Amino acid sequence: MSVKCREIQGGLCEITQEYKPGNHEGIDIVNKNYTLGHIVAHTEGTVVGYRSNCNGFEQGSYGNYVKIKHDNGYYTLYAHMAYNTVTVRTGDRVSKGQVLGYMGNTGYSFGGHLHFEVRNKNDAK
Repeated sequence: MSVKCREIQGGLCEITQEYKPGNHEGIDIVNKNYTLGHIVAHTEGTVVGYRSNCNGFEQGSYGNYVKIKHDNGYYTLYAHMAYNTVTVRTGDRVSKGQVLGYMGNTGYSFGGHLHFEVRNKNDAK
């Protein structure tokens, strides 16, 4: 069943793995009908970290990712993006709905999707 999502360009997603504290610190989502698509910023903020050159399982569990610090002090993290699709860099100011990259299968991942996390003001999960 599709649900509304602000993290993907189409606005509707399927949750493929739920948040499980201590085990899976975010949610995994794909577009409606289990397709891949563009990832967008949930809320405006400033990019505080990214990676775009991971081409598989190397370079950590997130693979290619973008991390944003929002004006309210919270952070969001968008992980497993496809190789060389990240469109932002550290220090960039992003607006709500701005494309950040494309869903992929990089890092510790089994199939293309977006791994999305919300972190507190201490950048803790």
